[in-house]
Amino acid sequence: MSSQPVGCLGFIFRLFPQPSAEPPRGAGLPKVMISNRFVTSAEADFFRVLQRVVGPRGHVLAQVSLKQLLFLPGNYQSNPGRASWQNKVDKRSIDFLICHPATLKPLLAIELDEPSHSRPERQSRDAEVEGLLIAADLPFIRVLAGGIRENSTTSSHRISPHHNHDVD
Repeated sequence: MSSQPVGCLGFIFRLFPQPSAEPPRGAGLPKVMISNRFVTSAEADFFRVLQRVVGPRGHVLAQVSLKQLLFLPGNYQSNPGRASWQNKVDKRSIDFLICHPATLKPLLAIELDEPSHSRPERQSRDAEVEGLLIAADLPFIRVLAGGIRENSTTSSHRISPHHNHDVD
């Protein structure tokens, strides 16, 4: 073991053994792999840009599951359509979420519009996600390759405070 200081992350990583060539499998567990579609190269590039732009004013999260972000209260009687929308929420994610640096409260959702977003089925999915975010009162913008386009239903006064808040 080196006598050179490694910091707290270095210490944490030392706690984990190096992965073996063949990880152990539980009873009936199928082969599992990391998806090569987790983030696209455009999303990875934009993530780095967002980190620089946001800086210490917030945390940038990538590929955030709407199931973890949104809550549909009640049941099918008190909240009609809840079950149908819950199924949609469970299967969707947003590309980026900017959160408050101290509380991790969601401040702004961002969807990166790549060429796949021009397909009709993708536009339908995007409209559903946009509707859910608006219903949750979470500011939302779409970013096109080559520039930022503000979501037509989200006014700039709702977005601006999240970009300019002070860190306590």
